Amino acid sequence: MASEISRDQNTVATAAGSSHAIERRNKNHPIEVKVFGGTRATDRRMGVGARVVWSSSVVLILMAWWVYIKASANELDYKPGVGFGYYLGLVGGVMMLLMLLYPVRKHMQLARNWGPLRYWFMLHMIFGIGGPVLVLFHSTFHVRSLNAGVALYSMLLVAASGIIGRFIYKRIHHGLYGRKSNLEELQQAVDANQNRVSKVNEVLMEATGIGEKLKQFRMMAIDQKRGLVVRAWKFMTLSWQRRNLAVHCRNELRRAAAHLAKTQGWNKQQQEQYYLEVSQDAEEYLRAVQQAAQFSSYERLFRLWHILHSPFVWLLAISGIVHVIATKFMY
Repeated sequence: MASEISRDQNTVATAAGSSHAIERRNKNHPIEVKVFGGTRATDRRMGVGARVVWSSSVVLILMAWWVYIKASANELDYKPGVGFGYYLGLVGGVMMLLMLLYPVRKHMQLARNWGPLRYWFMLHMIFGIGGPVLVLFHSTFHVRSLNAGVALYSMLLVAASGIIGRFIYKRIHHGLYGRKSNLEELQQAVDANQNRVSKVNEVLMEATGIGEKLKQFRMMAIDQKRGLVVRAWKFMTLSWQRRNLAVHCRNELRRAAAHLAKTQGWNKQQQEQYYLEVSQDAEEYLRAVQQAAQFSSYERLFRLWHILHSPFVWLLAISGIVHVIATKFMY
């Protein structure tokens, strides 16, 4: 590998200096790579939004544990059916009922002018998380009656179904609230990524053998001639195969970039910048291939999810109403 890179070092240096190669940036400004019309920075530090979500989750888990312990010892200051506990359940229940406004806005003609659909979907997601959380705190994490148990487990079933739906939704849309993708668009993104890999880093990719491995991964990912079981297994393991190949590419490219830096007289910053560029090209190509290969399967899963999710929602609505009525007679 070293001899091949040395032989073509002038070509690589020319490519690296061309308009198609590395854009030199200050180390405090990460490289940005186009991803389906957007950008992805190589800086992988956790964003503010992710930190807020994780911190809030930890706080809620600690609060839930405290409420459960206190309720078990009959030392909690509120009870589910009266006062503060009752209103926690009431607000949570109302939030979950308001979630039904999203399908109304989406499917009914009379609601077409109720504002952009993306904001209704955002509200649907927020209430779908906030409502169950309030109801769980209302219940003090104990099931004390049959109707309460049916309502609680119906709610958890809907919440779990919603999380699964969100996961699938993001695989076939641009972002969480964006427009729906299509297969042709994703295949064009694969071709664009492949062109960038082959033009910008052609010598280095071929010298390390990575270019051929990327082509083999694409052929394997898009192959639909195998049986149903094989295709299902490939769908479930494709993400793992992509990550495994990405790690291999990073290791090979880091060694190649180190050797190239010596032959070209680059400093550490230039070497790292070049490595980031070529490894990012390879990783974005692999991600594009995976998304295009799995798109049709995720579309079918999303349609199946819709069929199953709607009855769960109506089961929750009915059981919730029965629970509220039963509670009125109990307290």
